[in-house]
Amino acid sequence: MNLMTKILVVLLLTLPACSGVDSVTKKRWSNSENTISIVDMTSKDFRLMDAGSRLQGAIEENLQMTGYVLAGKNARYNLKYKVMEFDEGNRMARIATMGMSDSAKARLRVKAALYDNGNMVGAWEVDSWVSGGITGGSEDNLYSSAAKQIADHLRGDY
Repeated sequence: MNLMTKILVVLLLTLPACSGVDSVTKKRWSNSENTISIVDMTSKDFRLMDAGSRLQGAIEENLQMTGYVLAGKNARYNLKYKVMEFDEGNRMARIATMGMSDSAKARLRVKAALYDNGNMVGAWEVDSWVSGGITGGSEDNLYSSAAKQIADHLRGDY
């Protein structure tokens, strides 16, 4: 090995080891301005309740990209949503028709609203669907696309 290669190897091994981070907290900080709680207002129909709870999980996953911090009852903002319509469709029919059949589509329709200290600051309706493809599409895609659109509304992208 020549001298230049040896120097590069030594630098590549030692430079990453010379990095780090340290933090010292001088004041306790609380982020109360952008805290949010998620409230499921879905009716007591079992199929809709299951869809509502799965959607809540997907919203919580997408919330980290919005700048809001998930909090409990003392949150400044409340995101209230209600699953209006849920149809799981037929995955085998989606596979067989390669997504061409509208009757096999999985559909989710949600109404959502954002409240700031009890005052509505925004409301929207989200329609999500999975039409299929080679694998027939997954219900997880249905919930994650609806949650992503809700998160986009929270960020103000729409």
